[in-house]
Amino acid sequence: MVRIDDAQAEEIKYIISQSMNGLHVLFDNDTIKRYLNRSESNEDEVFNEKKSRETEKLIERFMSTPTITGKKMLFQSLTDEEKALLIKTYFSIVENNILNSRRLIN
Repeated sequence: MVRIDDAQAEEIKYIISQSMNGLHVLFDNDTIKRYLNRSESNEDEVFNEKKSRETEKLIERFMSTPTITGKKMLFQSLTDEEKALLIKTYFSIVENNILNSRRLIN
């Protein structure tokens, strides 16, 4: 389980809300394109059980890193595979938030 304090939770909410509006403060457009367009040998393997544990650890590290600048620096230190996994997971979270907000409106 990912554990973050209240200030970190507010920052994450801010980052996600900005992304829901098309402003991606953590990633530039070229980075997003590069890692979202990366084809995996088997997309299902991206979210298998082992990858799920790796993803959880990566997200926890990312979310617990203080400041947006710190998150950007951490992202730059990741391997290409970790970057792709983080971006795909991040946009999955953003997409789920968009869908959930639309359900609340309807």
